[in-house]
Amino acid sequence: MPSLKQHSAVSCRLAEPGEGPLVQRLVAQGGGPTWDWLDWSSVYPYWLIGEVDGEPKGCVMASPGLPFGRIEMLCVDQALPKKQKAILVRDLGYAAVASCKAMGCKAVLATVGYGDESWAGVMKRRGWREIDFGSFLVKRI
Repeated sequence: MPSLKQHSAVSCRLAEPGEGPLVQRLVAQGGGPTWDWLDWSSVYPYWLIGEVDGEPKGCVMASPGLPFGRIEMLCVDQALPKKQKAILVRDLGYAAVASCKAMGCKAVLATVGYGDESWAGVMKRRGWREIDFGSFLVKRI
């Protein structure tokens, strides 16, 4: 009898107070910035954590504002198999939009890097529209 293929359970949740070091680790594992001058102690209520089979494997920052919010730093563990990674990215993206919507946002903005045309294509198929081009900038304050 052929074996049945098991699918991993993917879930998303709001980061809890005190989970800053976890979010910092997930960002680094997902290829995000590893600047040592950032203070990760206050990630609640702006970060969502994605879990695969109960293990944190990704995160995204959802910053609600009015009338629009921002979704940034979608990071997932690059060691995940392609299908798990795709499901986690999808679910974190949807959870971030839902978080902003629940806080009253009427639209959300996000940045996609120039070298990430495949992700931009996925977002467009999900109803996102390009509104401008530019650079993703950071300033230490």
